[in-house]
Amino acid sequence: MISSSPKTGYLESDFKIFHITDQPKTVFTPHYHDFHKIFIFLRGNVSYIVEGKQYELKPDDIVLIQAGELHRPIVHDRSVYERIILYLSPAFFSGIKKRGWDLFRCFGLPGQHHSSLARISDSQKSRLVPLLGDLAAAAVSREYAAPLYQEIKILEFLIFLNRTLLQDPLGYIPPVTANPAILQVMEYIHQNLSRDDLNTDQIAESVFLNRSYVMHLFKAETGYTIGSYITEKRLFLARGYLAEGLSVTEAGSRCGFKNYAAFYYAYRQKYGCAPTERPGLLPDTQAGPDWE
Repeated sequence: MISSSPKTGYLESDFKIFHITDQPKTVFTPHYHDFHKIFIFLRGNVSYIVEGKQYELKPDDIVLIQAGELHRPIVHDRSVYERIILYLSPAFFSGIKKRGWDLFRCFGLPGQHHSSLARISDSQKSRLVPLLGDLAAAAVSREYAAPLYQEIKILEFLIFLNRTLLQDPLGYIPPVTANPAILQVMEYIHQNLSRDDLNTDQIAESVFLNRSYVMHLFKAETGYTIGSYITEKRLFLARGYLAEGLSVTEAGSRCGFKNYAAFYYAYRQKYGCAPTERPGLLPDTQAGPDWE
C-alpha cells in the first residue's frame, strides 16, 4: 500500500511510501518501528538522530534505519520541509533474497561503517534525482497497476542504492555528534538484554560514571529513561521471537524478563493486547504523523 497522506495505523503490506512537504510545528520524539525505514531528505533545515548519533542533512541525503533502532528528526526552523519516507517490512527483503538478491545489504553496510547516513556522490546524482522523482510520483499514482508500478520503482531505487554504496563505501557519512558515554551505554544494554538482573548500577559501572549522572544524561540525549529503553528493546526482540514461533514463556525469558507476569504486563502496556496474539497482525504503534 502506498500513500502520500499522513502516516496512520498499520503496516498492512510489505511496503509504504510517503512524499511529505510541510512546515511542521511538531517536535518529533524518539521512537522505533517494527519495520525498516529509508528517509530521503529533499529540503529544509533538519538533523537526524539514530541510536544516539546525530547527522546533519543535505538535500538528497538518505538515512537508513533498521527495525528497532531508536530515531527521530530534529526540525530546526519553520523552513519548508520535504522528504520521501519508505517503510519496508522484513518480509519484503526476505522475499527478494529468496530470489537470489540481498537488497538489505545497504542497511548492513552502515553497521560496518558506523553510520546510518548515505550521501550519493555528485557523479551519481544525475541517476539519483530521476529515481527520487519517480518515487514521489509513485506515491500518488492511482493509474492501472499502480501498486505493481510502485513496487518496481522501490526495487529500482534499492538496486541503485546498493550498487552505489557497494562501489563507494565512503558514501556513508559519519555523525557530527555522538556522545561516547551514551553509545557505550547502548552497546552494553544490547549485549546484556537477555540478563534478567540488568540494572542501572551495572550500566553506570560499565562506563565508569556516576549512576545519577548516567541516568540524567541518557534521558536528555535519547528521551528515554534507561529502564524504559531496556524494556522497549526487549519487547522488540520478543516480537521477533514470537514471530519465529517461540512460546510466550521462552520469548520473554530470552529477552531478560524475570517471569511471565512481567513480560505479559510490559507487552500489554506497549501493544494493547496479549503476547499470544500474532505479532504480524498487531498495529505499528508508531506509524502516525508525529512518528517519522
